[in-house]
Formats: sequence, C-alpha cells, structure tokens
Amino acid sequence: MPVAVTVTIIVIVALGVLALGAFSVRLRTLGSRVGSFECALRTPTGWASGIAHYGTDSLHWYRLISLDPRPGASWPRARLDVVSRVARDPEAAATSSRIFEVTCDVGGTEIVLAMRAGQYSGLSSWLESQPPRELHS
Repeated sequence: MPVAVTVTIIVIVALGVLALGAFSVRLRTLGSRVGSFECALRTPTGWASGIAHYGTDSLHWYRLISLDPRPGASWPRARLDVVSRVARDPEAAATSSRIFEVTCDVGGTEIVLAMRAGQYSGLSSWLESQPPRELHS
C-alpha cells in the first residue's frame, strides 16, 4: 500500500476519533448543566431531538446530533407563552415518562416542543417565576 494512502487513512481515522470525542464532550456538557432537559422541536421536516436549557432570560435549544456549541434556537422568556399541552398517549398513566407536545407562542410565532411530564412542570414553573412584564401603553 502506498505511503500516501496509509497517511490518508490515518488522518481520516484520527479526524473521526476527534469528532466523536468532541461530540461526546459537547453532549456531556449540555446534559450536565443545571436547567437542562431532553426536548424535541417540531421542524418543517419532522421532529428534531435536542436538549433545552433554561437561561436567565431565554430558553435555549441545542440540536442533539451536532458539533455546534451554539444553540440551534433561542426564545426570549418574556415573549414565550404556553398555548396548549397535549399528551401523546392520553390513555397512559400519569407518570413522569409521559410525553407532552407543548405548543408555545413566541411573539406571534408558533413552536411545538415535546417533553416528559416532569420537564413540562419545570418549564411552566420557570415561565411563571419570571419577573413581572412591563406593560407598554
């Protein structure tokens, strides 16, 4: 086997290992943050798995399968309102593993998130605990 082919294979394998390591570190970092939870986002092409994180003033959503350290979407807390919540399996027992599809309005734009029941409780508590909004006349 020529030296160039061997070097190319070694470089490709090394890059693959580095990418896998970076993905693993990113996932561990996102998942271990206080205020992080599993959350899927409905996109025009279907559902995208991710991890959401409560910031001080925003809810940040990170795509699960990505190396990007920046959030894939962020929604300001003051403009985020829950419109509806629907259980995916209404017949299922009320357990913490029950999944809800939560429709939210963000300044006139609708987003749909999917999360477990306990995570929905956390989201609604986080939204209710925000400082009062200023009313503009």
